[in-house]
Amino acid sequence: MKNTLIIEKLNGHDKDGKIGKINVVVGDSVQADDVLFTIESGKGSLKYKSKYDGIVTDLTIKIGDVVVLDQEIGSIDGEKQVAKKSTGYSFGISKPMKKEMHAEVLIVGGGPGGYVAAIRSAQLGKKVILIEEDKLGGTCLNYGCIPTKALAHSTKVLNHIKEGSLFGFDVDNVSIDMTKLMTRKSEVVNNLVGGIEHLMEVNDIEVIRGHAETKSETVIGVKNKKIDAEITFDDLIIATGSEPSFIAIEGHDLKSVMTSKDALEIAEIPKSITIIGGGVIGMEFAFIFNALGSEVHVIEYMPEVLALLDQDVVDVIKTSAEEKGIQIHSGACASGIHETQNNEMITTYMIGDKTYYISSEKVMMAVGRKPRLSSINLEILGVSLNSKKNGISVNEQMKTNVDHIYAIGDVTNIIQLAHVASHQGMVASEVIVGMDSKMSYDVIPSAIFTTPEIGHVGITEREAIENNLDISVSKFYMAANGKSVAMNETEGFVKVIYDNQNDYIIGASIVGGHGTDMIATLVNLIKQKLSKEDVTHVIYAHPTAAESIHEALLGLEGRGIHNG
Repeated sequence: MKNTLIIEKLNGHDKDGKIGKINVVVGDSVQADDVLFTIESGKGSLKYKSKYDGIVTDLTIKIGDVVVLDQEIGSIDGEKQVAKKSTGYSFGISKPMKKEMHAEVLIVGGGPGGYVAAIRSAQLGKKVILIEEDKLGGTCLNYGCIPTKALAHSTKVLNHIKEGSLFGFDVDNVSIDMTKLMTRKSEVVNNLVGGIEHLMEVNDIEVIRGHAETKSETVIGVKNKKIDAEITFDDLIIATGSEPSFIAIEGHDLKSVMTSKDALEIAEIPKSITIIGGGVIGMEFAFIFNALGSEVHVIEYMPEVLALLDQDVVDVIKTSAEEKGIQIHSGACASGIHETQNNEMITTYMIGDKTYYISSEKVMMAVGRKPRLSSINLEILGVSLNSKKNGISVNEQMKTNVDHIYAIGDVTNIIQLAHVASHQGMVASEVIVGMDSKMSYDVIPSAIFTTPEIGHVGITEREAIENNLDISVSKFYMAANGKSVAMNETEGFVKVIYDNQNDYIIGASIVGGHGTDMIATLVNLIKQKLSKEDVTHVIYAHPTAAESIHEALLGLEGRGIHNG
């Protein structure tokens, strides 16, 4: 029987899509549920699956063609297969098919380290199998960097709306639709996850869903509803990531105590929230919840929030937080969390010998992340930990102590940043094929999405002074930048740290609008070890916020034009 193939659905509300990878040609034999081709759109990749067992008799599409709903694109001569209803008897349940497999490169973990390593290995000609027990993209894409930034941007839009009168607009009675806000966050995530799934397909990377189990030093097992596989490998890359940490105070395990992952799924805006931890995660969420209307308290153990940054950078963020009503309690030790009968949370903390209490609707624990060392049996593999026993020990080529086993990303606990994990993944993949690639951690940028944003790279002024370096420091304030004034984003500055002895830039911080984007310029200048003479003769477009970088560089020689 001839059956017409029709485009019956597209991603989301898309009205058209572009044909991606095509897996069949006319004359091929196919079975129901086989993926015939993919349809790409801005919302990700959609698999077009056969409903029939039979032979492809016609196919009118080619890679790159644009298709629309209800379009006829070919035919299959065969029989439509209908899923059989369960009989309810145990013998009607199929068992996973046992399978022995081999990978030239086997990767455990599909986060920003694992999936990048998979793609790079495939580019270099390797047969790659990737095991992921949750979602491709890992914590960063699904529960961290991306959804947090989607929410942060939503609150940035909200702040602009509230400031509408400054720009000539009267905007009254602004309301927040939490469902739409969270839906958009999820759409952003799903779009990007779909993109990674597409990249796995076009690079012929086999992705197996399930928990990796160490069977022996040379065999990794993985089991799901379809297969029960045992996989041997030439090289293994461990990329199992990290998970939220907690401090073991009384009440830390109460159901009402959230992690950052929980905070990304809330259905209602809490009237008040206490955040334990004033690092990057804690402060980003502090500004998000504050913008949404929550009363926010931050409890930070260190003398200052964002303790690794220079004090002048921290001061800008603290001033912004205080002006917005965020209450910061630094030098404070959280000692307990209790739930009242009317579902309020009481957080106890101490400053010196004095005890304080904060009442709030929610409590969030944001005290960092720890490597997922127990997610794969390192003892059976023979893989060693570092001297502190808090991460897998690797060298500059991401090699562990075991030949042909590598580790990348948060599980190494070197620097817990997604872009570091990705680069480590590329290094490991290149070393596997014999390239002399090595990791260097001297020029690693950080991006912090507070209000205003922070971009940082290299050595801080404090570190330079502590190490008795001969430095010059130049600072240019955003309030003197035309574009920043036009955008009403005048908080903050660009600061450059210059090594006078070696004649190149060694560190920089940008706190202000678009700081996380602009820091890339200074990353490149530091990486190239350019002199003052070199960097000051570059022309920056006007009017842009990036001109503030040029002004800070000119200031190293006392040549700043717009400094007051």
